[in-house]
Amino acid sequence: MIANKQVMNQDLMNILSHAKETDQQKMLNYVQNKLSPEEKHEVEKLLIDSDFESDAAEGLEQVKDKDNLALVVKDLNKSLTRKLANRRKNFLKRNKPSLMLPVTATIIIIALVIMFYLLLRDRF
Repeated sequence: MIANKQVMNQDLMNILSHAKETDQQKMLNYVQNKLSPEEKHEVEKLLIDSDFESDAAEGLEQVKDKDNLALVVKDLNKSLTRKLANRRKNFLKRNKPSLMLPVTATIIIIALVIMFYLLLRDRF
């Protein structure tokens, strides 16, 4: 469970990690026009098929200073990680599981089973 949580946290560290076809560096190079025409065409074909990657590329293209694009992505990753951690912490605080209902239901079921056993034992 701990290893699974660490893997999930690593995924959260990279905002473009869900982009299966394109890695983050290739996407940054695409937005900064640093790819060869063949690589650029390949990335554009992948963007057509993936809404997430298309939205990511569109958002990255809106950054005015393309030289600091890697820094912007790093800041987005940190911000996203922090927000998700806070959201998870708040969710766990609010939704603590209540054991009252399962315990009460179990006690009632056990009491009913004992009552039926006693009733049936006396009849036979």
